[in-house]
Amino acid sequence: MRRGSMEERQTDAGASIVFANVTKRFGAHTVIHGLTRTVRGGCITAVTGINGSGKSTFLKLAAHLIMPEEGAVHVAIDGEEVRRAALRAKIALVTPELRFYARLTAWENLAFVLGARGKKLTKEGYEALLGRVGLAREKTGGMRVEGYSTGMRQRLKLAALFGTDARIWLLDEPGANLDEAGREMVRAEARAAAGRGTLVLWATNDAGEEAEADETIRLAGHLPRLS
Repeated sequence: MRRGSMEERQTDAGASIVFANVTKRFGAHTVIHGLTRTVRGGCITAVTGINGSGKSTFLKLAAHLIMPEEGAVHVAIDGEEVRRAALRAKIALVTPELRFYARLTAWENLAFVLGARGKKLTKEGYEALLGRVGLAREKTGGMRVEGYSTGMRQRLKLAALFGTDARIWLLDEPGANLDEAGREMVRAEARAAAGRGTLVLWATNDAGEEAEADETIRLAGHLPRLS
């Protein structure tokens, strides 16, 4: 359910991503053209559009994984711009490209992923994260990730996300491969994170995720339509 426009909400939540006249091309193909937009913390922003319209590209630009041909993308935390080299600690991503070590258990994968961010939990902490996304040991039997379904792997990605202290969440189709209960969990967790001031930006064509968003950026090829 929409919670009102950004102008109607308190937006001084500490995180922002500013797209300033951004154009992104791949070869001769322009994916995003002349986009100017500010995304702020404390809200959920959805990026929508048909396949190939630039949703994933938008997220990668936000994360500085790729750079624009024209314009700039500025990320700020508490009023201070965050340089590209320091973004890793501030941003958490859930994308189709994210992979886990198949021969490790979910617990071991979480320890590795979060450890790479300098975060170490107790065994009980890892188990609590897994239970939070429906992967409690009593359900999975502690199996290796190679035995996981696509839906279980998506839940593990979300567990890794929830274990971070990231101020910015960038989520590419976060409800993909999940049942309705799983998609509702995603929406509830995102809403709670936004309530804590987190900037939540997701690329989606899911009606429930779009409805949950406070703001929507609609991409149509290289011409963005904003609402």
